[in-house]
Amino acid sequence: MNRTTAIWASLAGFVAICIVFAALLITPMFFHTVEKGSAAYAQGDYPKAISILRPLADDGEPTAQFYIGEMYRFGHGVKKDEARAATWYKKGAVNGSSDAQYALGMMYANGIGLDADYVEAYRWLSLANFRLSPWETERRDKAVKTRDKLLTIMPQADVDRAKALVIAWERKWQK
Repeated sequence: MNRTTAIWASLAGFVAICIVFAALLITPMFFHTVEKGSAAYAQGDYPKAISILRPLADDGEPTAQFYIGEMYRFGHGVKKDEARAATWYKKGAVNGSSDAQYALGMMYANGIGLDADYVEAYRWLSLANFRLSPWETERRDKAVKTRDKLLTIMPQADVDRAKALVIAWERKWQK
């Protein structure tokens, strides 16, 4: 290989690396992320939040599903609809969002948006308690207090069934 060919080959390699690097830097600007959607939600820009989060939620992203549930629960950017909120929370809960698990558990415990179901409330509040971030002490405390209150009013057969659901869920997620 002569010297000119070697220089052009090196230059072509350098240009290719620059193109790949630039693509990696630019690509995130073209995609909506949960972080962008949650930031829009936190800023009260609900139309932007729903336009970002809804496609992600439809694709099964659990945190986006939680935020869509929040929007329906509180009427942020959409008509308030607690039943739809519960549906979105359940999707997020099943997909592993601790926030959605907490919200769904509280809705089951209080019969908000769906019929009260203490077995389901116990299950989702227990799972949320295991997964909530360490700094979410208020939610964790509320989940534990609500779950403990449920234990005082649930028949033992329901308690046993609820605990079995929690154990089965944990086994499923540990695989």
